[in-house]
Amino acid sequence: MPAFLRHNRIPGIAAALTRSAVLLAACTAVLLAACPRPAAAAERRQEVRPNAQAYLHYSLGRLMEVSGALTDALVQYRRADSLDPGHCELSNAVARTLYVLGRIDEASERSVMALELCPDNLDVLAIRAELLLVQGETREVEELLSSVVSDHGAPREFAALYGEALLSQGRLEDGAAYLRSRSEADSLDPRIAAMYGRALLLLGDSEGAVSEFRRSARLEPHDRAVTGMLSRVLIALGRPEEGVPLLEWIHSRYEAVEPEFISLAAGYSMMGDSERAEAILDTATARFGDTAPILRARGAMYYGAGDYDGAMSAYEKLLEIEENSVTALNFIAYTLADENRELERALEYARRAVELEEDNPLLRDTLGWTQFRLGNMEEARRELDLSVELGGDNPVILEHLGDVLLELGLVDEAVDVWTDALEASPGRASTIERIEGTGALVPANLRESTNGETP
Repeated sequence: MPAFLRHNRIPGIAAALTRSAVLLAACTAVLLAACPRPAAAAERRQEVRPNAQAYLHYSLGRLMEVSGALTDALVQYRRADSLDPGHCELSNAVARTLYVLGRIDEASERSVMALELCPDNLDVLAIRAELLLVQGETREVEELLSSVVSDHGAPREFAALYGEALLSQGRLEDGAAYLRSRSEADSLDPRIAAMYGRALLLLGDSEGAVSEFRRSARLEPHDRAVTGMLSRVLIALGRPEEGVPLLEWIHSRYEAVEPEFISLAAGYSMMGDSERAEAILDTATARFGDTAPILRARGAMYYGAGDYDGAMSAYEKLLEIEENSVTALNFIAYTLADENRELERALEYARRAVELEEDNPLLRDTLGWTQFRLGNMEEARRELDLSVELGGDNPVILEHLGDVLLELGLVDEAVDVWTDALEASPGRASTIERIEGTGALVPANLRESTNGETP
């Protein structure tokens, strides 16, 4: 919700116009004693009526804005401004109403007028800053608010706007440092806590982000945006038992948006409830259609449930509307190579995926594995060597590299690579089988999984 909608202050124009009305009434009383009544009344009407009418239209607009009748409010604000031009509060009222209506260019023009009239008015600064953020002018936001945010007496919403401007410029460290200091000073402000959580998330501190999002949610329990962010982070961290109830709460109270359907389906899938996951995605498809995000989620859900045909179908549909989907290209290529069919198509898709993300080790592994299936051992070794260099100790990649080395007659090197795979994943049955197939011995300490499970 924009900052200005949280303001409960009556803009200064109300007090100013009230004082003007009192003064004019006093002057009228004096004139009545010295002049004929009709002339005094005419003069009073000439002097008082425009301002009084402006105040009336402004008041009506304020009531309509609060009740959500924004178009009607805009009409009243414009009438007030035409009757009594030159007030920054009126220009700002027009600007903020246009902003909420999505008429950004008009709102921006009006906010500039308001700022010229009252450069130190905090309400005007807030609207101007929010519009600049929407337009991507983050450096201008920083410059506009830099002097205000240094004053700890300034409204808290300026801290969130300023922090967002820093983060949007990619100045993550600066933004996080500023938001941390303001979070400590304004520990009861949910918006600053949420923005600080976002900064930590961008810096890779997921647990710190969860802590701040939780704090923000405690301070503002009905903030849907924060609750949604918290739930999605928890699910992404592999903690669906914590994230799913939050999303279920959102679904029970609001009309869920597409990302909320997708996250809830992912949570159910991670909890092993593929039926509920599929039902949620079916509902999402009925509402939004077969969009790329929904198809990606459906492919991942089917894959997690072991339904590779279903996953293949979803990713095939995804490629029809998003031809450069790395996820779809890689899945289809790897599945075809693993099943040793349609290898030329698999090679085409694998190459396209690598061209899109050259430093992704999993994509290099798919390309190398496809070359292996095609019998192109030198090309396969080159890709898999690079994949290991990029991906470290991924046991699947190491197994594939060992397979290529064995096919090239480099048995000892293959065993060494497979041993590295076992060190990364002790007890892995497929790796042990490969090593024993050469007659080599498997180190005793690598025969059992360290977590008691068979990888």
